[in-house]
Amino acid sequence: MKSYQITIVQFCQYHQIDPEFITQLQDFGLIEIEEPNHPLTEDEIDLLERYKKFHYDLGINLEGLDVVKNLLEQIEQLQKEVRTLRQLESYFNHK
Repeated sequence: MKSYQITIVQFCQYHQIDPEFITQLQDFGLIEIEEPNHPLTEDEIDLLERYKKFHYDLGINLEGLDVVKNLLEQIEQLQKEVRTLRQLESYFNHK
């Protein structure tokens, strides 16, 4: 996982969002970031950008973000299962 030299404060300044939004995401259990000056990883940046878009651009509240997060996790898990099943199918079809 690649780490950048971008902090929460810099992320908020760049995206022109209130740092309180990040605190709310943490309080709601949607993200886990050590401290405001901690360099963000690529995955953390992607997640924060996704939440920013959902919240500010689409107007989804924190409860909605939690639902979206859970649904996206379920989709990801189902996609993994489908890939596994396809690999098994391919294996048994070529025996």
